[in-house]
Amino acid sequence: MRTNAFGKCTARFVGAAIAIAAVAFLMTLGGGTANAGTSCNVENGHRVQKIVGKSACAATAGKGSKASAEDSSSGGTAISVADNGGNAHSRNLQPGSTALAGANTRGNAYSVTTGPSAQSVAQAKRGATAVAIGGWAGEAYASPKGTACIGGFAAAYESSTGKMCVRSGSFYYQN
Repeated sequence: MRTNAFGKCTARFVGAAIAIAAVAFLMTLGGGTANAGTSCNVENGHRVQKIVGKSACAATAGKGSKASAEDSSSGGTAISVADNGGNAHSRNLQPGSTALAGANTRGNAYSVTTGPSAQSVAQAKRGATAVAIGGWAGEAYASPKGTACIGGFAAAYESSTGKMCVRSGSFYYQN
């Protein structure tokens, strides 16, 4: 395992660019099956949860917040919770995977799973942005305490610390 170090400013720029491009692309993808999954979208003090077969989503938004959670796989889970002006978005694209997003105090959290047996967790606070992408048997974690990328494929970025990581097979990068 090799760990490289960029300058803090460079890492933040690269991380932000990768995170924005990846989330924009992944949020537009459809699920892996033709069956309908579940979708939960709420804002400003509301909560919703849906379970359809093996697919589940839940979204909770406090005052001034937005939360969306979608399982497009018909066999996974997506959960988002936002409060105090936060925005949390989670999307699961493969069966057996889970995407979790939490945002507080104007934070923006994006959590996406793209492969089977994946898990992604994004937690954002105080106006920061957190992005976690879990791929084939990968686990991605992004929070104000840092990032972690485990397993087959994973990528994570957190803007307040500038921390990011990417894992794909034997390749591993973390600043």
